[in-house]
Amino acid sequence: MANFEQSWSKPQSPGMADQIRGTIKKEGPLKPKVENAMRKMSQPIAKLDYMSNKLAEKDSKLFKRIVEARQRHDLGMARALANELVELRKNEKKVSGMRVALEQVQLRLTTVNEVGDVVASLQPALETMRVMGPALAKFMPEASAEFESMGSALGGMMSNTFEGSFDSDVGTSADTDAILSEASAVAGAQIGEKFPSVPTSIRSSLDESSAESY
Repeated sequence: MANFEQSWSKPQSPGMADQIRGTIKKEGPLKPKVENAMRKMSQPIAKLDYMSNKLAEKDSKLFKRIVEARQRHDLGMARALANELVELRKNEKKVSGMRVALEQVQLRLTTVNEVGDVVASLQPALETMRVMGPALAKFMPEASAEFESMGSALGGMMSNTFEGSFDSDVGTSADTDAILSEASAVAGAQIGEKFPSVPTSIRSSLDESSAESY
């Protein structure tokens, strides 16, 4: 245990070369780097929370306007607003999915911080961050550069600490797919629980009106 604590909180030395294939370079402590990454990860999560709340407010207002348009028998307006709401909820699901995925990455960083299992825990998180980068840039351009920098820093921490190949590379893609699938499922469930769907009567009227127009 003493040897593990030294390798986790103190500069690395070549003493672990027999345990891991490759050569361990002399690097600074890993723990402060992981803790710094955890703090930075909180920023995009907070921004996604703010964005999600704003979208939720707009969702509620749009739905109310759809109901009011239906009460006025203004099917044209109701249809236009309903289409806008559909697109809005697609974005809500994407934002919620990204937030859940980032929370999964943050949990993996917590595992690294508490357990010190750098290779097994950090590699899937890095792959998730790589996949999430382009999507995050579309919603938060101002945060994408920092997010990319953080991923590069964590990746550099891995490559600068360990050289050689690791058996834990196997399954990284599957872990990433599992994280993103779970995020998508949770996001969809959250949207369904938070907001009502367009009433059946409105949908039926819209469909009938659309059919008559042809």
